[in-house]
Amino acid sequence: MHRDARHGGVFRNVIPGPKPESFSPNDSEHDNGEACIANISPRERLKRLIGGVIPFVLALGILTWQISTDVDRLWRLPLFILFVSAASGFFQWRDKT
Repeated sequence: MHRDARHGGVFRNVIPGPKPESFSPNDSEHDNGEACIANISPRERLKRLIGGVIPFVLALGILTWQISTDVDRLWRLPLFILFVSAASGFFQWRDKT
């Protein structure tokens, strides 16, 4: 007899059915809303905030110039990179990571 056939086969975990109650680490931990302790110093957080604000202001300035001079809309596409880097810096600052 083939080993998979004796032990329920490869699909034994795929069959739907009642699942046992599982304990989630978030059930009793972190009741204060804070998920983790900041792992960077305030100086590094400031660098991340500046790294988010500068690309954002730069992208807004370029976007304003492009709209006011009626530049083709395809030229706005590269601004996505600046907006993503600005968002990354801002969210790293906010999450303290």
